[in-house]
Amino acid sequence: MNKRLLLTILLTICTLLLVAQTDNTKPRATKDKSKYDKMFGEVQYGDKIYKQGSNWLTFGMGVSYKINYEPSYGERGLNRTMALAYHFRYKAVYFNVGWHFSGENFFFESWYNPNLRGIRAMHQLNDIHAGAGLRFEGRWYHFGFFIGPAWAIAWIPNPDYPTGSIVKNTIGGHVEVQTTFKFLYDMGIGVSLFGSFNKHYQVIGVQGHFYFSGAFKMRY
Repeated sequence: MNKRLLLTILLTICTLLLVAQTDNTKPRATKDKSKYDKMFGEVQYGDKIYKQGSNWLTFGMGVSYKINYEPSYGERGLNRTMALAYHFRYKAVYFNVGWHFSGENFFFESWYNPNLRGIRAMHQLNDIHAGAGLRFEGRWYHFGFFIGPAWAIAWIPNPDYPTGSIVKNTIGGHVEVQTTFKFLYDMGIGVSLFGSFNKHYQVIGVQGHFYFSGAFKMRY
């Protein structure tokens, strides 16, 4: 290779390296953190960094007890229950939206139980709820309390109808208390106590739940 060409290439590479290491940008002031950013800062556990006050999802299953009684609608009794809810923070207040089911049996039990195939649960409650509440968390624990309105859809046995049940739509309320053990900062298992209240189908119950948080930010 021609020595002059080699020298030119080397000088060009050196020049590019010098230019790359020179910062010609003007310094800019960093944006001031809001009081909520300061209130819910980042924490480090091991080699991972997490954001406090992050949104989370819960999925739970358990049992509930029907507490209201109307002679034409059937008796009180135990139900199976399931719930899915998303929780989020706005400034310093937490909110949630979710779905709750209580009934004689889960809809998917007919997939593996031949005695339930083709049979629809006559007693069941589905409600879509929203609420506001409080939340406290640490490395190993999470505690939450939420209360708010719900749109309740109650299926109640009624022999006067060809389908065997009557569907009632009504406004109600939903309340829940969550306690969670976090084996990871952003994942855990716990217990929820809840109540769903409306004119036609009221239940109180307990569920085991899984906790999934969006707190993870990066590895340190």
